[in-house]
Amino acid sequence: KEDRDKPIRRSYENKSIKKIYDEYLDAPGSEKAHHLLHTEYSSREKILIQ
Repeated sequence: KEDRDKPIRRSYENKSIKKIYDEYLDAPGSEKAHHLLHTEYSSREKILIQ
C-alpha cells in the first residue's frame, strides 16, 4: 500500500541499483552478483555461556 505512489517501486528500476550493476556487478544474475549478494546458512550448535 505504501509503495503504490512511489516513483520507483521495483529495485531493477532504481538508477542507483542499475549503476551498481553496470559498474561493478556486471548484470543481475551474473556469477559475480550471485556470489556477492547471496548467502548460505548452516545450522550451528548453540553455546550456553554461564
